[in-house]
Amino acid sequence: MHAIPEEILSLNVEEINFNDGESVKNLIIKLLNVIEQEVQINRQLQEENQALKDEINRLKGEKGKSKTVPSSPKENNEIPTGKKTSKWRKTSKKHRVKIDRIERIKVDKSTLPPDAEYKGYRSVVKQNIKFTTDNVEYQMERYYSSSERKSYEAELPEDVRNSEFGSELKAFIAYLYFAGRVTENKIKKILEESGVMISAGKISDILTKEKKEEFSKEKQDIFDAGFNSADYFHIDDTGGRHKGVNYHAHVICDALFTVFFILPKKDRETLRSILGLKEGEKIDKIMISDDAKQFLEIAIYHALCWIHEIRLYTKLNPILDWHRTKLRNFLKLVWEFYEALKRYKENPDKERKEALEREFEELFSTKTGYEELDKRIELTRGKRDRLLLVLKYPQIPLHNNPAEIALRELVIKRKISIGTRSEDGRIAWENMMSILDTCRKQGISFFAYLKDIFSTEYAMPRLSLLISQKASNP
Repeated sequence: MHAIPEEILSLNVEEINFNDGESVKNLIIKLLNVIEQEVQINRQLQEENQALKDEINRLKGEKGKSKTVPSSPKENNEIPTGKKTSKWRKTSKKHRVKIDRIERIKVDKSTLPPDAEYKGYRSVVKQNIKFTTDNVEYQMERYYSSSERKSYEAELPEDVRNSEFGSELKAFIAYLYFAGRVTENKIKKILEESGVMISAGKISDILTKEKKEEFSKEKQDIFDAGFNSADYFHIDDTGGRHKGVNYHAHVICDALFTVFFILPKKDRETLRSILGLKEGEKIDKIMISDDAKQFLEIAIYHALCWIHEIRLYTKLNPILDWHRTKLRNFLKLVWEFYEALKRYKENPDKERKEALEREFEELFSTKTGYEELDKRIELTRGKRDRLLLVLKYPQIPLHNNPAEIALRELVIKRKISIGTRSEDGRIAWENMMSILDTCRKQGISFFAYLKDIFSTEYAMPRLSLLISQKASNP
């Protein structure tokens, strides 16, 4: 809670010198800050009160207040977010469509006039898909040797040995669950309605136990190839559930790879264990993160995410117009500075570097009179070295978006499936989500890659090899 300043509590209106314009202005600014603080506290208490009412109603078996926000016209004093809107344009996809078969449709010649001339064909592409079973009854040839008293029999294809399901079906199940976000019971229903007889337990086994070692090796190879070849890396984490207990999903990535780790803690020692560091040791690579405390003292070179830092300003959400104007005007200057950093990255030079350092000091020494904003400005100024590391290493991004984007898929999956219920499930989530996002970055079909592993063909180039090749030939 914010305490009301003694100067306001003991204010005697009769003693105000209204001829002293500066003193009156300062008094009004202080009063506006008190009003802002009290309104914010009141709003927070109202939200907490509503949350408690909703929880009471939930415990009583009733519904809480709807969280749907009513639509409202856009105000002209919106806080700038820096996001640029782009117009969507429809482009032709005909040249990208895979043609599986060609059908020639003839003209009914009885409808043609005598002078009609043949002009060939006009191509029209229509897309379709067939979703049907491919159940195979294998009839294995057999021989019997009387002299050896021994039977000889043909062997099943490798991908169906010791299994009643083929590799494409297994890959399809894994694809639906991890890429399509389909729950296990829905997968069972889809397959059964398509003519596949399969139990819920078998679906779970395919998702968590089938090729467990192979997928774990894929994830480790991705991490080794990606991390060893990276000049910098992004790191972030989010909450999760495992066996009904709170866990944390960590992500490490760059433009070429993504790897997840779902672990009980998110402290520095956990991060050091992921990175293979000893106690107190720091990684000699540039690390990009938000300003969470667990990321401190992990890397020798630690860059902060500008987008995350700016987001802290937009969260202020002041009530009073005077404060909103101060925040809007200051954020406009911050976004202009951010754009200047982007231009510097494209064409870095010493003179511009020094100018940007001076601009940072000037910008984040601003005093606006809006108390909460001024506190936030001072906190940003204290992060100077980490926010301006890009001036020394212009090849690094200004934000931690790749890590946040990577975590987004896992967060959605967590909301749908709550969390993992077994160690095999936890490892499967780590493996599959790592392979899924790395396939996306490498432009590789996740479904095709799954089929390649489930079939044991390994005809596709390994993701780890692609990462190493692209890192050495950027």
